[in-house]
Amino acid sequence: MVVRAYLRCLGIPFSEDEIASSNDEPVDVLFGEARFQIRDIVGDRFRGKEWAEREQRHQAGQTVSDVTDPYTPSAAISLDQAAKMVANALAGKARHYAPASIATLDALVYLDLANSHLGPLESATAPAVIDELSRQGWRSVSLLALPYGAVLMARTNAPEFLKTKSGLILNAWPGPDGWLEP
Repeated sequence: MVVRAYLRCLGIPFSEDEIASSNDEPVDVLFGEARFQIRDIVGDRFRGKEWAEREQRHQAGQTVSDVTDPYTPSAAISLDQAAKMVANALAGKARHYAPASIATLDALVYLDLANSHLGPLESATAPAVIDELSRQGWRSVSLLALPYGAVLMARTNAPEFLKTKSGLILNAWPGPDGWLEP
């Protein structure tokens, strides 16, 4: 679902049968020549725990206030901040795998932090962050922060669709939702 949403944000046409789960560690998902290693950044949340707690609250709720959450405005995260989070999150993975293996992987990081959004949008991240991602050895590094997809860096041997989108922040999906659904 992360790759599906990412491709939609980038405006890359695909059919469902082109996206395949991989049993060949460390590749998580295959799409054409891309060999995605997926990493989520969710902050201090635990997705399953949140859903279970919400479900329990809804089942036990007697009033509207029992099942609603207080409003918390969304805070903007700059692309540079997001890219630093990506570099930090991928550093551990980069140490876990052999350099030759990492050089064949396309890292895709899904930034899904509560009450935050990517913005204001600028077209480039700090060179130091890109240098760090390059030092880690990935073939390419991409970010999904709905409703945006971005290729932060892509080496010359990366899949063509990633190289052509490198350095761009895109929101090509036309609707307000539906990124993750088949």
